[in-house]
Amino acid sequence: MLTVYGATLTLPKAKDAASEIEQRELVGRLIEPWLERTWPESTRTNTTQVTARSSVTDKVFRLDISEQHPTDDARQVTLVSMFNGPRGELFVDIRREVRPTGLLILPRSPSERPPLALTSLVSAIAGEFRIRDAQHSISEHLVRASSITDGAALAALIGQAPSRRLPVVVECTSTKGQNAMTSNETARALIGIAHVCHLATLDAERGFNDQFGTRQASSSWVVVAWPRAGRGITTTEYAQRDDERLVSDLIAAAVGALLPLPRPTSRAQSASTVPIQQVVANTTSPEVGDLRRKNQELEQLLVEVRDENDSLIENLTVSTHQTAKIVEDRDRYLDQLTQVLSLQADASQWNRTSDVVQRARGSFASLDFHPEVDHRLGGTQFTAATNQRIFKSLLELNNLAARLRRGDIEPNLFNTYCAENFNFAPSVSDNAINKFGQDYTMMWKGLPVQLGPHIRCNEARIYFYVDAVDRRVVIGHVGSHLRDKSTN
Repeated sequence: MLTVYGATLTLPKAKDAASEIEQRELVGRLIEPWLERTWPESTRTNTTQVTARSSVTDKVFRLDISEQHPTDDARQVTLVSMFNGPRGELFVDIRREVRPTGLLILPRSPSERPPLALTSLVSAIAGEFRIRDAQHSISEHLVRASSITDGAALAALIGQAPSRRLPVVVECTSTKGQNAMTSNETARALIGIAHVCHLATLDAERGFNDQFGTRQASSSWVVVAWPRAGRGITTTEYAQRDDERLVSDLIAAAVGALLPLPRPTSRAQSASTVPIQQVVANTTSPEVGDLRRKNQELEQLLVEVRDENDSLIENLTVSTHQTAKIVEDRDRYLDQLTQVLSLQADASQWNRTSDVVQRARGSFASLDFHPEVDHRLGGTQFTAATNQRIFKSLLELNNLAARLRRGDIEPNLFNTYCAENFNFAPSVSDNAINKFGQDYTMMWKGLPVQLGPHIRCNEARIYFYVDAVDRRVVIGHVGSHLRDKSTN
């Protein structure tokens, strides 16, 4: 298990138990619409499990959302927890974990840039409760210092606020315009993890450095001031490139500082109503020693039972996740088989190639058909046998694409799976690309990409492109063999 993101919000201290219950219920009312927006119940797949452990008014509440990791054969688990701290304060903890479902080596990166799905909940809770850090609001927006006073106040937040818990990111942007390293996107990714601030004018930069007494801020670097440890102030300077390393380091630091999550409970803790009998005994008597020994044994047994229970729950979740993938594949294969059998009963369904391609486009949701596919096909017609082979090849390619999206197949191994299932060529010759490059080029996400892998279906060909980043299979050409060195 690897925690790749985490942010903990400390809610204002409630004046009494009733006020804390109101706080908890308000957090619950924020979680409900967020959950429905992010994982709508009507669109959840078999591999998405949502589990609420206990109630929001219990001492420990946790919501687990387990789904397929977008790039690995692993589960991506989002956890939203609410519990009390050691001084009675109320914590709302939002984190994401990656858990393997097989013999997977976990991702080596200690952090992941959070999606809007996570930061939107942090922002909603921080805004609703007006949560502050050293009298500085926690916000998903950049803080812009534009005057000498603003710059000095920012320096004071770093140097003279011992209650500050979060790092402060400071960048001088007066001469950068749109070329700043940090942005509102950076602030959004780091909400609840760090304050992101811009010294937007030379006056603000001068006020900041004067307050420090040294030239701490400069347009040549971005400075991160960590929370105070002892008397000194620890800072890190980041070179002017992009913000990826900075965001990664700050999230990794936040993850390292996360509190251990307490165990959820299914019922509220309450005081025992059984009267305690006062017994005066010799604390050194054999009877007391024996009771202490038994108590230690019971405590050890309780720890072992809890650990075993956690392991069983983890194994059950993994098994449920794997079963859900099997059920998802089974349902897809069943729908496809039903469709193929119904089509085979009517031979006229295979007469027009364009109809076959349109039917495949509407049926195979795991494939992306490029808009030029119809134009490339034009009025080309193949025999019914070839049309059937095109359809069945697209059907099987759709099943492989579904496994690619889910993480069962890595993009660099996709051609190997295709070679096992089709009459397949993984690429075209350099001569074909050099002489007839326009035949193999299409626009995808605003950029030109080249078709190469293709499936032979008698005299017809299916050319496609594998988008390794988004794990998509894009059908770029269904039709006649494209020109190559053997074509006049």
